[in-house]
Amino acid sequence: MINLRLLEPGIRIALSDGSTAEVVSNPKDGIWVFARYLSSPRDASLVGTEEMVFAQDIVEIRQT
Repeated sequence: MINLRLLEPGIRIALSDGSTAEVVSNPKDGIWVFARYLSSPRDASLVGTEEMVFAQDIVEIRQT
């Protein structure tokens, strides 16, 4: 389990749908982070967009 409160801006995360994103902001509530898509195999139009990512959708921290 990943502690979302520890995720700082710039950290790359892998999502359950196979996407990779970069944390841009963290309200440190342990439930959500704001992230920018770096890749998205299911929808290429998401790359470069930002959205809130739910804790359960984050599967791992990626090395940059």
